[in-house]
Amino acid sequence: MKLEVSNTSSEPVNEFSLRLMELNFPSIPHGGTLEAGMFGFGFKGPEWRLHEGPLSIPSVADPRFVVPIIQIDYATGALTFCSDDVNSAVDVAQSTNFPARTSYPFIVTCRDIKPGATKAFNVSLRFGPAGAEVQDLSGDVLERYASKYPFQVGWKDRRPIGEINLAGPQINVPTNPRRWIMNFGQIDITNDKGKAAFRDALLKFADNSIQVLKDTGAQGMITWDPEGEEFTGECYYGDPRLVPILAPEMEFKNDGGKSAIDEYFEKFRAAGLKVGVCIRPQQIAMVDGRPVHQAAEDEHAVQILRERIAYAKQRWGCTLFYVDSTATAFTWINPDVFKALADAYPDVLLIPENESMRYFAYSAPLNSYMHHKISSTPVGARLVYPKAFSVLMAPDGDRSEDHDALVSAVRRGDILLFNGWFMSDGAMKIKKIYEEAGGMGSGDQKSEIRGR
Repeated sequence: MKLEVSNTSSEPVNEFSLRLMELNFPSIPHGGTLEAGMFGFGFKGPEWRLHEGPLSIPSVADPRFVVPIIQIDYATGALTFCSDDVNSAVDVAQSTNFPARTSYPFIVTCRDIKPGATKAFNVSLRFGPAGAEVQDLSGDVLERYASKYPFQVGWKDRRPIGEINLAGPQINVPTNPRRWIMNFGQIDITNDKGKAAFRDALLKFADNSIQVLKDTGAQGMITWDPEGEEFTGECYYGDPRLVPILAPEMEFKNDGGKSAIDEYFEKFRAAGLKVGVCIRPQQIAMVDGRPVHQAAEDEHAVQILRERIAYAKQRWGCTLFYVDSTATAFTWINPDVFKALADAYPDVLLIPENESMRYFAYSAPLNSYMHHKISSTPVGARLVYPKAFSVLMAPDGDRSEDHDALVSAVRRGDILLFNGWFMSDGAMKIKKIYEEAGGMGSGDQKSEIRGR
């Protein structure tokens, strides 16, 4: 179906929605978008009835975030509702005949019609037998979307990554306001002697962590909190430029040598390990001496993140970046932000906390096995990007019922994230998963997705 929209006004039409039709089904249909949602536990197939999936998954398939396909399985058949040219958003709205819930409106949203212009939008309904898969009905749309927003993650190393936390809210020692965990929190940064002892403890902490990372076969580490955690309500700060301000003891040089934090990162690099930090897209304002995060905004996020990446790359050689809180007040940060970062820094690995499908074109989103029992990259993301991969948080290793799934995830290129500052049963489980997977995560892909 071809829709032509003419704008005869002198003002642009940013967007408008058109109700195309309403379909009646023999029973409540299953399905929705191919989006896994902000926390990654969405699409694995049409397992939910329409509008009964997690609230973190929008019902609209907006091409700015996800391939514009709605999949529906209605027992006696299947269909996909598609934007064939991947230029418009498609939606199957809430049912109009409660409580039966068998009748649904089909809506298309068109965007960006310039004054005096006519713009065409192509949408389709594609029908197939019961159980027909998305790639069977709409493989061309999947390919067109991947062509418009191509995959550009070049990170080859898929060995595990260690998470390192230098501080923690459980520490409450007056002479240790940044809550450093070394020496069980018994740190005194109020005088030079105490700062020297802190420096020694930090570097010993680094040596111990390096041994854990090496024993586990890790590619490197990400330090979540080099700024400390003095103001626990605002952690993680995610701005490495604030280390000298929020944690000045990290700059202590002790007889003119290197600063403590510089030598800390240098130790890992000298051991052949990659290093990284946590960053955030929110600007920080100092209010009454406290750092306060402002709301994230798409228009400013690129510049904020670029500056923080540039600082950590130049000062510490960082190439691993966990990007915390990748959401605005209303939704995900626009994937264009991550495209701009990937274009500017093709040699780093971006690991956003929250995700939409298109994030996988530019990054390896964090998904939590620990919290949400996610054991692989979402199926929908790999339908569009067969080489997509995730970083799976698994500090305690695997549970027996998920062991095979995590081994399979590693074989397909997913990276496991573990606690890297102390040896634990979880770290040993991670090592065994990689050994069983047949190597240390080379990233070789053996696609299990049909029709690609």
